[in-house]
Amino acid sequence: MSAALEAIEYNTVSGEHKEHKLRLYALSTCAFCKVAMTYLEEKGFEFQYVYLDQVDFDLKQELKETYDNIPVFPILTIDDKDAISGFVETKWATLLGIE
Repeated sequence: MSAALEAIEYNTVSGEHKEHKLRLYALSTCAFCKVAMTYLEEKGFEFQYVYLDQVDFDLKQELKETYDNIPVFPILTIDDKDAISGFVETKWATLLGIE
């Protein structure tokens, strides 16, 4: 992960599940992003999030390059390695190990 992306001021939502470092990149006006955040909270996951429409343009560009130009929000990263775009509950449940 680049120093620029690490320098972003992320908001943290506490939760009992802390096995993975979860980061959610969202837009403040995105309904799917809000649903995704609610989902993570209700399932008890601790995660960090940032609204990309409220950060510097260069940081947004760097994020796109880091995660292969993923165009759909929200973007969830797991341990700074895996990234998934868009909120599809069944897909997220599988990745997060929810039965």
